[in-house]
Amino acid sequence: MYSNQKLALDLLIFVFITFVISTTILSISTPNWNINVNHNRTGLFQQCLSTCCCQTKELNRTITMLSLFSIILLLIGTSSSFLLMITTVAHRNRYYMFVPLTLFGAGVTMTLTFIRVYELIHANSYSAYIFLIDIVLNYVLGGITILHGSLFYF
Repeated sequence: MYSNQKLALDLLIFVFITFVISTTILSISTPNWNINVNHNRTGLFQQCLSTCCCQTKELNRTITMLSLFSIILLLIGTSSSFLLMITTVAHRNRYYMFVPLTLFGAGVTMTLTFIRVYELIHANSYSAYIFLIDIVLNYVLGGITILHGSLFYF
């Protein structure tokens, strides 16, 4: 009974983390971050459409590095969740603390990314809203994994 409940919760957490990482990658890569009349900027990493109105062709390197770092942290959290789900079926493992740490770290870097983006452009499109939802889901999943770890791993 113990291992079946643990395995089912591990699988649910893995599925939700996979959903968060896929929607985060999609929201970052889509060109619908901001459609502004003055700047005509379309995406987070894309250049402006009209060259006469835009002074900067792309966003700062800090936004690129923070978003890539958050994707890397989400990939590490997803892979470690999957590996720990497979390897520790019947016994406790303290390495599970790595999963909520990477989720909270990804949430923090995604929050910093969104703050930095919001300073430069007015994020008013559905990709920005999905990114905000993913930030909240990262924090919620981090809290759920801490509870799950305290029940079954620690």
